Amino acid sequence: MDSRPFPGSSRRMWICLDDSEDSTDEALEDKERIEAFAKERKAAYLEVMTLALEAGTWVRAKPGLGNLDDLLNEFRTPPLPGKKIEFSVATAVVPDIRASELVAIMMHVNTKWSRTLFPFVKHAYEDRVTGSIRNLSMTDASIEGVVQVHAEIQLPSTLVPTRYFEFLRYGKRIMDGIYVIVDVTSRYFIDPCGFRNSEKRPSGVIIREHGPTECEVIWIENVEVDVTTKNIYSTIINSKEAYGAQRSINTLLWNMKREKSSFADLKIDVDPGAGSFLLDFTRDMKRFFMECVSQYPDEVALRLRTSDEDPIRILRNETQKEYLDFIGLNSFRVQAKPLLVFHFLMKKNLQLTFHAFTESVTDEEPEQLFTFATDDRSNVISLHKRITEEETVLYGLQEASKDEYCSFILSKMISEEEVDFHIVGGHEHRTSISVTRSGFAILPDGPGGLHCDASLVTFLKELKYDYSGDGVHVETAKEDFASDLEYIIEELNEKVVGRSFERGKARQGFI
Repeated sequence: MDSRPFPGSSRRMWICLDDSEDSTDEALEDKERIEAFAKERKAAYLEVMTLALEAGTWVRAKPGLGNLDDLLNEFRTPPLPGKKIEFSVATAVVPDIRASELVAIMMHVNTKWSRTLFPFVKHAYEDRVTGSIRNLSMTDASIEGVVQVHAEIQLPSTLVPTRYFEFLRYGKRIMDGIYVIVDVTSRYFIDPCGFRNSEKRPSGVIIREHGPTECEVIWIENVEVDVTTKNIYSTIINSKEAYGAQRSINTLLWNMKREKSSFADLKIDVDPGAGSFLLDFTRDMKRFFMECVSQYPDEVALRLRTSDEDPIRILRNETQKEYLDFIGLNSFRVQAKPLLVFHFLMKKNLQLTFHAFTESVTDEEPEQLFTFATDDRSNVISLHKRITEEETVLYGLQEASKDEYCSFILSKMISEEEVDFHIVGGHEHRTSISVTRSGFAILPDGPGGLHCDASLVTFLKELKYDYSGDGVHVETAKEDFASDLEYIIEELNEKVVGRSFERGKARQGFI
């Protein structure tokens, strides 16, 4: 059974509104519920517009919706004990997408929003609203839609708990060419508990047309979350860099650019349709990475073999039956700029990927066969080839995505048959899980983005073992991972930071 705070698809929040019977009393109660929700919806909309006005954006006035002070005051109550408020506002012009198209992305949670905001939004799905709420949305022509949203927000580190949200989202057309998306926690409506550990106070996105092919947005994040536990990630979490509105906008823009990647530096024949395969395949690699760092990994695929207190996390990949497959993870701090760390680990990650099959770590770089990249090189997918002493041809696929808030470097070995079938042949069908062979996530430790003075790094490594009579103990996998971890940290300290590193610290839980 999945142990996440909202396993499966929970509809208990809104279905309870659909239990009405054909009687005068029930009809009256339903009418009262519709009126109560209509008032809450207007108050949430007013609060979002007020927040935009107070932030000095292009919103110049509050909508006239009558006296809603009692509800507005509720939205601004102090946080519960052990909680804090995180609030941020950011604006941007979004190219190549009209306002109505962005509204559609925001409202289609399963197929569009969760994909466009990934990996900032690790996982999300929507539930259909029923009863009074659905009836209200059908009778108000300005409402673009209403959905119940479940979302997981996760930084790429086991040291940071997953944020679970459950909220109502509705879209509204304010006037021609201007829309608002409003998110508000279910706590203010019917369900005071729910499957969540974080609350969306009135938040949202105000969208207006900006020329024939662009739109302009005001993005508002207004959430109530747990007070941060002190660790190496405390500074960035408390700085709004990790979860703020600007991070959402940057992720949206980055994903839009990624979808327009193009091939270059070709040394092999590549089918024009191979781009779609590469985008999906590498996205699945990143999804696997994020699942491994999640507070509650998917128990069907990944079984946690170490305790929460252990600085090294070891997971067993339950989907692999041909051999014993473990995943090791650890997060550590490096006193070096994220951009320098990023470029160094791009090469080092390829070495680690090929090392598992060549039994040697060498500085010799494998041959690069092509790149599939964005115009600004913020995302580069590349295929690499190495021929072993035994004349075996090995291929390694890497995606390196660079961002002010969070960068990734992920690699995976693929077979010559897969290269011929998917990349040369252009076939999209995949038959195996996209397990990341090795990878890194890099966050800035403080302001300055890629040029911050220090970096927070999470390292993931797959560990494969043949089945044997005695099996493989988790401590063996942990020791093997610690050896690779110390090698990486030693290389970073000596070649990037410029100082020596004392081996053995990974095993002691101090990096």
